[in-house]
Amino acid sequence: MKVVNSKRLFAGALFSSLVLCAHAQGTGPLAVEDRSLPRQQAPAASPSSTAGVSTTISQDGLMVLMQQQQQFEEQIQQLNGQIEELRHELQIMKDAERERYLDLDTRINTLAEQGKTEQPDEQAEGNVDPEADRAAYKAAKDNLVRRDFDAAAKAFEGYLNDFPNGQFRAHAHFWLGQVYSNQKTPQNDKAMAQFQAVVDDYPDHSKAPTSLYALATMQARDGKVSEAKINLHKLIKQYPDASEAGKAKSLLDQLGS
Repeated sequence: MKVVNSKRLFAGALFSSLVLCAHAQGTGPLAVEDRSLPRQQAPAASPSSTAGVSTTISQDGLMVLMQQQQQFEEQIQQLNGQIEELRHELQIMKDAERERYLDLDTRINTLAEQGKTEQPDEQAEGNVDPEADRAAYKAAKDNLVRRDFDAAAKAFEGYLNDFPNGQFRAHAHFWLGQVYSNQKTPQNDKAMAQFQAVVDDYPDHSKAPTSLYALATMQARDGKVSEAKINLHKLIKQYPDASEAGKAKSLLDQLGS
């Protein structure tokens, strides 16, 4: 009887072991954390919601890039416009510079062709040696004909200082103004002062209309447009038959008279 009971106990224990093993194989091994704490899992996002967020982010980024591109294109257009304006202004300056040099070169050639036939504008006043007067002026003029502008400037300055009542003062003022404005480093203020001296002190001189026009053009280049317009109108009124009167009308049109 005892033997039968022992067999029954052994069979029950064996059956219990088999049940536990089967349950362990179905659930798999547990980690230490799994055995100590209950596992908490976040709910998985649905595919549709994830796709919607990605699409919104992509559209916002694209809009920012498009706005930046538009801003860059506008800035490039502005820079291109400024470059074109600078090119235009530079070309105008080059043309004006070339015209000024050609005009001076023509005048110098004319002066050289006159040579000894050039006559004084008026008789010298006071105790002035006419020969010394003529020689000083000729020396300055010879430097100008050689295109030695620095030497010519000093010579004309010396002539005007040494011969305050000289016979060639109007010519000297005019040529000194031309020299000042055509030096490597132009002295525009001094040049305009010389042209102004011809206009004020020798209004009936042959160089007066040319001096007045030269003065007006220099004032316009320096941004003194109002003063330039006044002198241009003065030129047209006082010297209507001079060739510079036509130039004055054209310049007034450019300045928006």
